[in-house]
Amino acid sequence: MKLEDYDSRHLLFAALFTTSNRLQSIGDRFYEEITSKQWFLLAALNTFEYAPTFNELSSLMGSSHQNVKQIALKLQQKGYAEIETDPDDRRKSRVRLGRKAESLHSAYASKEEDFMDLLYKGISESQLKTTLETLNTMMKNMEECNI
Repeated sequence: MKLEDYDSRHLLFAALFTTSNRLQSIGDRFYEEITSKQWFLLAALNTFEYAPTFNELSSLMGSSHQNVKQIALKLQQKGYAEIETDPDDRRKSRVRLGRKAESLHSAYASKEEDFMDLLYKGISESQLKTTLETLNTMMKNMEECNI
């Protein structure tokens, strides 16, 4: 079967995997200190106004509790995250940015902005919004899949 024989849904499905793989590869070379998955966890932490639990992080990141915990442990070893027991419920652990996280952001802010400019070059705000709406709908649909 040739590529042109596939419908748009299958082509988009494949493109999402390809994009994910390429982004991870670029991200793993982008930072000297951390991997792209570790960066994603730090970015996820920045979306919370409090120190989230592993379950809250895993839900936001679309990853398993165990995977998020392993990433957080590595970040803790490097000083980019801190893991602490919840004072109100000792069964829960909470994750917060570590002392080195801010310096990492400062060191790479300009490079990150240049990368975003290059990545989205030639893509209009309207196209970005449509893509976000499509991906958000797909993520909502995936919640219904139960596969």
